[in-house]
Parts: sequence; structure tokens; C-alpha cells
Amino acid sequence: MDNTANSSVPDFKDLNYTRPDIDKFTETVRNVRLRLMTAKTLEAADEALGEYEIAISSFDTQYALCQILHDLDTSNDFYNKEMEFFDEAGARVQELSSAVLSGLLTCPCADSLKVKYGSMIFRKAKNQREIISSEVIDDLTEESRLENEYAQKQSEAEITLGKKTLNLSLIQPYLESTDRNVRRSAHAALDSYYMSRKETYDKIYDDLVKVRTTAAKKLGYSSFTELGYKRMERYDYNREDVASFRENIKRYIVPLTTQIRKLQQERLKVDELMFHDLPCLFADGNPAPVVSKETYKDAAGKFFRTMFGATPSFFDVLTDHGYTDLLSRQNKSTGGYCMYLEDYCIPFIFMNGNGTFDDVATVIHEGGHAYAALAGAESSPFVECLSPTLETCEIHSTSMEYMSYPFMDIFYGKRAEQYCELHMTDGLLFLPYGCMVDEFQHIVYDNPDMTPEERHQAWKKLEETYQPFIKYDEEDTPFHAMGGAWMKKDHIFTTPFYYIDYCLSQICALELWDESRTDLKVALEKYNTLCQLGGSDTFLNLIKRSGLESPFKVDVMKTLAYRCSEFLNL
Repeated sequence: MDNTANSSVPDFKDLNYTRPDIDKFTETVRNVRLRLMTAKTLEAADEALGEYEIAISSFDTQYALCQILHDLDTSNDFYNKEMEFFDEAGARVQELSSAVLSGLLTCPCADSLKVKYGSMIFRKAKNQREIISSEVIDDLTEESRLENEYAQKQSEAEITLGKKTLNLSLIQPYLESTDRNVRRSAHAALDSYYMSRKETYDKIYDDLVKVRTTAAKKLGYSSFTELGYKRMERYDYNREDVASFRENIKRYIVPLTTQIRKLQQERLKVDELMFHDLPCLFADGNPAPVVSKETYKDAAGKFFRTMFGATPSFFDVLTDHGYTDLLSRQNKSTGGYCMYLEDYCIPFIFMNGNGTFDDVATVIHEGGHAYAALAGAESSPFVECLSPTLETCEIHSTSMEYMSYPFMDIFYGKRAEQYCELHMTDGLLFLPYGCMVDEFQHIVYDNPDMTPEERHQAWKKLEETYQPFIKYDEEDTPFHAMGGAWMKKDHIFTTPFYYIDYCLSQICALELWDESRTDLKVALEKYNTLCQLGGSDTFLNLIKRSGLESPFKVDVMKTLAYRCSEFLNL
């Protein structure tokens, strides 16, 4: 976005939400399919596809707008009801979209379309045909309802800490307090909250596993694991590649995390590092931003102006027009994301800033998504191909975090170097955790008849492998000690098999970080290439075309483990 574009950007508050007309959309799809079936010329097929792309873009935009407005205030009954509409409509629209893409595969001029537009839309069309059918619409609707039920309960969480009532975001500063007694009390309060909801969350997840498995069986898959990989659009790697990646993490990264925790114990001067100590990595506290929460927008705008040498930055433009909401508050949904409003070609950045270390990484992370959405806005005429598969999307965001190190004085002043050390440390600690989440889901969906208790035991066993340093106080944190921590991770409930994407992307991001240490310009050129390619190719092809190595290569993992260890003086 430049100054010219700035003047034409509508304010977010002026966008009008209108419930999509599903009957009209259905009629459009029928008409487009018929025209595709009989299209004798490229022009005729183009015209039909263009009409469909306008219709699906409109639906996607209203869905995204509704999601944002709901998440900004989860107490708003109108948008709560509208989300219920999308629970049902989403599955129906997915089926109709699959029908259009199937028509693309059998169109008389399919070969000419492939020459003009490339093969990616055809890959997606084939994949859609394999993951959706009229037989599973009711299952998809129920799955969406259960996912939203979990998300709603998370957003409504009320945790009592002393005389305070906190949500899941606002309790975070207490969990990483420099006062060990405060940390312990906060973890106990959080543990107590989840223990009181354990049966509810067990039931929601059990129902999710069952409905996903049922849908997979109806589509002819042996388990939801197979269907899950198809949903994640893994075109050029499989579960064996992922399993090998996890083994490399165990071999080269877990030993580093064990060393990190030993150093943490020395820093905190505790006889034994307990679970409630883990979030506090420095005796004088994790570095908090020196800028106030209320000025995050200004600081982030300055960062992106400096990084890309553009005034105003894309972030400035988004902020000026109301497309960022950065601070936590009651009745705001948890988490952070970047949502793309296709009809307007504008991303919206949503997060829950609370004054802690994570805030800066999050605003830069989501800013990376927003930058990529704008950079790739013209990468394809198909909305389905504007964005790449999710592991590539996460390179856009995570790379921005790592390449931000030279500019962290904007947020942290004299503690900038400490932030970078903490961020790298946090990233290394995440990799085993992310792989643990992934392996847990493979176990669960390969064995869908496990009892809730067996799932908790499976998690507990995985913790021993991936996080061998964890020591629970079973009196204070019985929920976590019995293997319940996975219930806090919303991706496990709402986006199965997504979490490994963060790990794959982080290895690619570390490649760019390593390059940026000697030549930031070259690293940014590779980054920009990746963003501008959008979703025009598969994961491994996109990173290759951008000059990056595959994260599945063991030598890549070994080299980066050494570089990170050197950076942290381990």
C-alpha cells in the first residue's frame, strides 16, 4: 500500500456485513458448472470461472468479516447467531465449490486453461474432490459447531486469582512473573480452571474425533489421519517425511532445550526448576516492551517503515483505517490472526496484547502475514490460489520475527539484545512442543476409540520424550500432571494437523535469519520472492524457487542447530 492506495482504502467501520444468500450462490454454481461442461473456447470457460470467483470471494469476505466482528466482542448475540449460520452454510458452500472445481477438471478446454493458469488450481480441484462430498455435509456441519463451541468456551474463560478475575490472555503476565510465589499461584489458578472444565473439553474433543473419523470413513479413508493430510493440502510430502522431521527435532533440538533449561535454573537460582518456573527465563523478568500497549500501533508502524524503507508502511495504512485490533480485553476472543478480506484486498490483524514479551513477536508475526497477503494479491486470478498452503504462510510470518532482531530497540530499548535471546530461546523450545502436538494427533486419529484417559496418558508419555525437563507439583497442578496440557492448545481442537506447519516454517525462517545476519538485503529478496509467489505452487517448490532449502533435510537441521546454539552461547 502506498500513499495513493491509502486514500482509496475504506475504513473498517464502514464495511457492511450482509449474510450471504446461499440460494443465490447455489444458482450461480449450477449455472457456472453447466457453462464449464459445455465450454468450447477458453474465453467461454474464463467468463464462467470469473463469475464463480466473484461469488466465492463475496462469500469468503462476509464470512471473514463476520468472524472478525464476532471475535472483537463475543458477547454480541447477533454475530454469535451469524456464526451459527456459517457453521451450516460453510459445509454447503465447500461442497458447491468442490463441484465447480470438479467441473474445471472435466471442462472440454481444460488443457488450454492449464496452459494459461498453471497446474496449481487443478491440483486443488482434484484435492477438493477427494475431501468433500454430499455424504459428509452433516458431519462437517457438526465438526464446525464443535470447533466453535470450544473456541467460545475458551473466550469466555474466567480464572480467579486472588481478588482478580482474568481471561486466558490477561493471566499471562502472572504466569511469567519474577515472583515465584505469584507464578506458582497463577499456574495453580489456571490448572484449577481447566480441571473444572476437563469433562466438558474431553467430551467436545471425543465428539470431534468421532465425527472426523466418521467423515473420513465415508470418503473411503482408513482413518482421519489420511483425510487430515488431504485437508492440509500436503502435495509434495507425506506422514513418513513428517515423522522423520520429528525424529530430527528429537535428535538435534531437544538436547539444546535441555541445556536451555539448565541455564534457566542457574539464572533463577532455584534448587529445582518446576513447571511454574518455565515461562520466566530471566531472574529480572522476561524483557517487556518499553513502549506502552497503547502505542503498539505506532511502534509497529515505525518497525515496518524501517524494515521495508517505505513511508507510510502497509501497517500504518491498515492502522489508519481500522484494520488492526491489538489489545486484550474482556469479551474479546483469544489468540491472534491475520484475516484477509478478499473483496477489498485488505488484511485485518487481530491479537491480544497484554504487555508481555509475546506481544511484539505476535504483532510482527501477524504483520508478516498481512504483508504477504498484499504482496501476493495478484499472484493468481483464483482466490483459491492467492494464499499458499499453511506451512508456507507461516514462513511469511515467522521469518519476519527472526529478521526483526536488528530493529528491536524500537520496542525494547536497551533490552533489545535480551529480547532477541529470549525470542530465539522461545523458538527452540517451541520446536519440540510443536512436534509433540503433531505426534499426539497422529496417535489420536490412528486410534480413534481411545478413551479420554488414554489420550491424557499418551500426552504425558510424549512430554517425557519432547520435554524431559518438566517437573510438576501435583498438588498445585494436578490437571497438567495427569497429561491435560494439550487441552489448552486450540489448534488440537479446531485445526487438526496444522501445528507441524509452524515447525516446518520455523526451520525455513531460521534459514532466512541465518542469511540476514550477513546480508539482510539478500534475505529480504528471498522473502519477497516467496510472498509474491502467493499460492502459485506447492510448498517445496515455492521454497526452492525462493532460494531456500527443504526443512526435511537433516543437514539443514544440523547446521541450524549449531548456528542457534552459537547465537545463544549454549
